[in-house]
Amino acid sequence: MDDLSFSQLKQLQKKQKESREQKYLDDCKKRLEKICSTKMTTAFIGSLDVFEKAFGFLWGQEEGGPNNDEQDRWFEIWQRARTEILDKGHSQLRGLLNEIENHTISWKKYSIEMPVVIK
Repeated sequence: MDDLSFSQLKQLQKKQKESREQKYLDDCKKRLEKICSTKMTTAFIGSLDVFEKAFGFLWGQEEGGPNNDEQDRWFEIWQRARTEILDKGHSQLRGLLNEIENHTISWKKYSIEMPVVIK
């Protein structure tokens, strides 16, 4: 490395800077993807939980599971609806993550400016 000219060193420095910037952008994108994935999954899973708490009595959820034919029927209806909701939620999440891939993302990090007082 001692034999490199000034221009070669500048080119090497430029490549390293570009590499760091690209890694930063990739990390920003991954961070946003993780945050979006967590928030969307929480939204539709949380909604299912609310529905189960409100209407679970129909299929005997409080008693530990379906006990009679009517509860079995409601449980089957719930399972079909739940599966469809999860499928649509995951489909929308995949669409969001694919959309993020089409963008360049840079995170504006949190910053705090603290005044320095010298007495």
